[in-house]
Amino acid sequence: MENEIGKKLKELRTAKGVTQKALAKKLGCTEIMISRYELGVSQISIPQLEKISKILETTTKDFFNGDEHSNQSTSKSSTFKSAFVFDLDDTLVDGRQFCGETIARVLTEIDPSVDFELVCRLHDSIKGMAIEDLYSSIMKKVGMKYEDMERLLKRDFEIQQESVSRMQLFDGVVEILEFLKSSGKKVYICTNRRKKLLMNVLKTNNIAGYFDEVISCVDMGYKKPNPYCLVDLIQRSGKSIDEFIYFGDSEVDSQFAQNANIDHIIFDQYMNNKNLFKKLVNMFLERQINGEH
Repeated sequence: MENEIGKKLKELRTAKGVTQKALAKKLGCTEIMISRYELGVSQISIPQLEKISKILETTTKDFFNGDEHSNQSTSKSSTFKSAFVFDLDDTLVDGRQFCGETIARVLTEIDPSVDFELVCRLHDSIKGMAIEDLYSSIMKKVGMKYEDMERLLKRDFEIQQESVSRMQLFDGVVEILEFLKSSGKKVYICTNRRKKLLMNVLKTNNIAGYFDEVISCVDMGYKKPNPYCLVDLIQRSGKSIDEFIYFGDSEVDSQFAQNANIDHIIFDQYMNNKNLFKKLVNMFLERQINGEH
């Protein structure tokens, strides 16, 4: 029932032309929480449902309406997912500390007066940016001026390439990929990381073979949250948009999926002891053992 309420929320919100961001602002919560409501990941309390009803100019009864139109809408939105698209960094791979230290190392090599630890903290506070935008943002915040971005990126690549083994998978990633592939699902990566290093990370962790396609939005010239790469993938796949779901870890990822108009789940591995996928795998196995489908 709770997931049906989430689907109804999405239907009513879309019909009113209200974005997740606008609804979140009026409710005083995050855009990610609205996404969690609609996907059935988080439950909507009755008081919150009453607030949503007022904002969308409807009644709480409409969220439980079982008329013909509602059934048709639910049938469409409840299409089984057959295509799973993942971000990489901080979603499948634990690279936050290493990437922050890499940027700090590059900047302090150029200007030793830059605070190494401050750069790391700034990096940890920024999610979803392409690498050149990340450098620009951090340099601005530490008051550093340097025009040769190409040199910075080249040095960043060299350091990450030398120590690519530090980019380790989160617990349960291999198991969740095995589960999806054994179930006949299509699995993709769509990320802002450049493909050369991206493929090295996948190969080092022995998971490159799980993916039907690996896409670098930056290399294609359309950085997230521009949805071009995701929309292009959906169109080329021959599948309906309802069969796709995107997994990421940032507001940028959320906006990316929304711009492509596909379902998505945004989560923080670091708030789940870095083992969210392991928990999901255990849930799937438990359901199978108990004969649930």
